[in-house]
Amino acid sequence: MKKRYFAIIVIIVFYFIARMQLSKTIKETNNSPFVELNLDTLNLNILVYSKANGWYHEEAIPAAKEMLSSLAKENNWVITFLDDASIYNSNQLKLFDIVLWNNVTGSTLNEEQRLNFKKYIEQGGSFIGIHGSGDNSGTWDWYYDEVINARFSHHPMVPQYQIGVLNKECPPGFPKCDTLISQWNQEEEWYVFYESPRKKGAKILYTLDETNLVMSGVLEDGTLADKDFGMAEDHPIVWYNCIKKGKVFYSALGHKSEYYQNLHYKQLLKEVINWAGNPAIKCE
Repeated sequence: MKKRYFAIIVIIVFYFIARMQLSKTIKETNNSPFVELNLDTLNLNILVYSKANGWYHEEAIPAAKEMLSSLAKENNWVITFLDDASIYNSNQLKLFDIVLWNNVTGSTLNEEQRLNFKKYIEQGGSFIGIHGSGDNSGTWDWYYDEVINARFSHHPMVPQYQIGVLNKECPPGFPKCDTLISQWNQEEEWYVFYESPRKKGAKILYTLDETNLVMSGVLEDGTLADKDFGMAEDHPIVWYNCIKKGKVFYSALGHKSEYYQNLHYKQLLKEVINWAGNPAIKCE
């Protein structure tokens, strides 16, 4: 009788272990992540990648994940949080409508993974980059010149955080732009770029008014950028561009955790994700 009860207990334990394994979104197969997604649904499938081999935004990364999880719940999106670069293979990338880089810094992909990611975008995938994902800590010319469309120079240090005014522009190709606030005051670690991405054809959603800001800082080569150094009258902060069939969006906002609680920013990212993940909306 004891053996019988023991056998029943063993069967029950193995049953629940099997159920737990089947319920996992991500499985490990041959040391590579294997993602299972239901592609028969109309839900957006989003990969959120937060690998940092450069500066680690220890407050911003979890705060962004929390905000994105909240948006996913509200909008019935499916989000996979994964920092394993081996996901950047042709079979797995095609499962996702959007790849979002959450403060990714440094070089995190090898040459093959970079090629796969490039093909993913050019063949119609969508990319969203947030804050640190646009700094200069990587070593990928295509990413900076074609994806971000701008080269980061520095951010101010004295003071590092300042309240600036963001002014909206509405490119004709971005739907529901009228739902976004036209102007708002925002504290931020303001990123400065050597040239405006507008010069490379990027479509601008928000620019920064530098009038009352001090943009001094130190450039990568150690050169001091004095108080007048900046982008002056054309300082884009949020923009998008098209790469062949793909959509690319970048926002320089998002250094501190509390910035992801801003309702204006949350609304902006909601509309961007809906735009990026809708194949019926062509990038223009």
